[in-house]
Amino acid sequence: MANTGLSIPMVNGATIHLLPGFRFRPTDDELVIKYLYPRAFHVPLPCAIITDVDIHQHNPWDIVPVVEREKGKHFFTRKEVKYPGSRRSNRVAGNGFWRAAGSEVPIYYKPEGAADDMLVGMRRTLVFHYGKSRSAERTEWAMHEFQLAGAGLLPRPMMRRATSNGSEPPCGCLEATIAKKSDGLSATLHAKRDSAPLMRIMVEPDSSWVICCIYKKRQRAPPVVIPPVIGDVGEAIIPHAIGDAREGQLHFIDFLGQPARNDPSSPHSCTIDPSSLEEGSDESAGDGEDKDGDGMNEAN
Repeated sequence: MANTGLSIPMVNGATIHLLPGFRFRPTDDELVIKYLYPRAFHVPLPCAIITDVDIHQHNPWDIVPVVEREKGKHFFTRKEVKYPGSRRSNRVAGNGFWRAAGSEVPIYYKPEGAADDMLVGMRRTLVFHYGKSRSAERTEWAMHEFQLAGAGLLPRPMMRRATSNGSEPPCGCLEATIAKKSDGLSATLHAKRDSAPLMRIMVEPDSSWVICCIYKKRQRAPPVVIPPVIGDVGEAIIPHAIGDAREGQLHFIDFLGQPARNDPSSPHSCTIDPSSLEEGSDESAGDGEDKDGDGMNEAN
């Protein structure tokens, strides 16, 4: 069966089909310049793969598909202040809250032909905690939050249509009006384009928009603990779950490291007398029998 590409289910029930071999893995500066920056100015995006979701209303496992939990799922969302007049962001989401982990990381972008990099955004890492603040449980879900900063917050000139009162329609789009029929049984949506001429004006970005990449952290394998060396002979104590070793421990002697010491008190240690072996001789139990035989001859 031929590979038809990757199908990504969306939160609203729709599905995006990507071409074979295509994966949405943008770099940090690409996310800010190609997606977040145009979104803040309400201009068309390269593609509609990043959807608008209010993450404050959901737990992370409810909005991230299983196939994307390892690499992460990107969303557009708006920052919310904790209370009026505050600069702190509201981190409550679903049945828990997001808590910052570490400091912010600057994101730089170098335009074509420019000599220096310029700051365009910031990235912050957050971890989801399930439950109330005092009894919350840290989960394996994390999030990278991207927001505009530096040059990304500067206004830019854009062509927009001015209204009759001199204001700008939202997004510079069509002005929609709803006209009800005389019978009041249905409504029809009518859209009309403002006939005012295009004007070049300075537009400031909507800094409330952010991009969130929510993912599930990988479970790390438990670390391998190397037992410490005891004494001068390299005797290591290694936990042993099976067998008849006393107190569940096995003792090993490092014979290659240095000569072993004679410790008769250790029932799990064995010792070798280097003087009992001659260079070039075979190590066998027959040597002991020969010595016993010589002793008997001398006695006779």
